[in-house]
Amino acid sequence: MTWQRLSQRSVGIDLDGPYEGVPKHLLHGLIYWFQGISGYRSTNGMADSRLREVAVRLRAPLPVDLRATEIMTSLADVAGRDEDFCLDLIDASLSVWGRHNNQGESLRRLLLAGGSVWTVADDGTSLTRVVSDEVQSAFDTAASVEDEASNELRQAWANAYGRNGDPSDAWDHAIKAVEDVLIGVVVPNNGKATLAHVIGELNGANSAQWQMVLPGADKSNDVAPLVSMLRLMWPNHDRHGGVAPKRTPSVQEAQAVVSLAAVIVQWHRLGWVAQKR
Repeated sequence: MTWQRLSQRSVGIDLDGPYEGVPKHLLHGLIYWFQGISGYRSTNGMADSRLREVAVRLRAPLPVDLRATEIMTSLADVAGRDEDFCLDLIDASLSVWGRHNNQGESLRRLLLAGGSVWTVADDGTSLTRVVSDEVQSAFDTAASVEDEASNELRQAWANAYGRNGDPSDAWDHAIKAVEDVLIGVVVPNNGKATLAHVIGELNGANSAQWQMVLPGADKSNDVAPLVSMLRLMWPNHDRHGGVAPKRTPSVQEAQAVVSLAAVIVQWHRLGWVAQKR
């Protein structure tokens, strides 16, 4: 739960935020965190090579002969003037230092306290958008099993909700997650099957041989609702072949597809979809 000042709680004032960028009350804390992860206050000295990697990732045109302290100061100065650069700096620092530091939790607490829309991803290597408890819980449940479908879901999530994600990649990985759980059940003998083949089997001449857990209005357990869900995912309009014009999906579209994939994967784990009659 986000803390709120007593003077606000006592009169029922709503929480401020969430903030998309970097409000002034959060900026100093983020800069301080960046200095800390850079080794500025460490007895082991500063991590010169990692700072240079962060600068390269951010395409910062720094002079060759800068010392580590000067690199850190230069990056922090730009972050102090540019909200987007500041968030990119924090995201890049998480990626470069990754799991090899213990400051991810302190950053997560700082972002929460500051009312940011961003938090630290579970693997500690990037910023990710804060989502509702319900959405997060549905994803966590679907990805709790260590298999290829979960790996694809995690990549889809990172691209859909991450600071420097890719909506089209998110869509692709969501499709792959669903393919991983359904191809082996629906078209197991097709070594080159895609989600299109799954849809074709469930919607073709053999559709009456399949059922799902939901009875439907006519209590037939028809798989048509599942086919409709799969058709929402297929194809990714950015990368599908053919003559149809291509279009990069929006972030919101990618997030919706990832959530849909998580539901289908979890239904599969429970044995609720695509069963032979």
